[in-house]
Amino acid sequence: MSSNSDLKNLKKREKVQIHFWKQVGSVEHISLPKLEDAIRKEFGVDDQRFVQTQIRLMETESRVKIQSNVKVWIKQPAEP
Repeated sequence: MSSNSDLKNLKKREKVQIHFWKQVGSVEHISLPKLEDAIRKEFGVDDQRFVQTQIRLMETESRVKIQSNVKVWIKQPAEP
């Protein structure tokens, strides 16, 4: 069973995904530093290891696909 903080983190990652999907959709991409900055702001942390962990989790959850440092593709969010 997931802990309460895991569910909160999942919702925050989903919120970041939806935010960027509304901006760029599937046709354009964002940069990795832009994604890192959004995660720092959403989670209110400045720890680089935490940010990298959240990005890896977003990739594992199929929310983003990292092609390079300048190309991060946002996957379409699931319908509620």
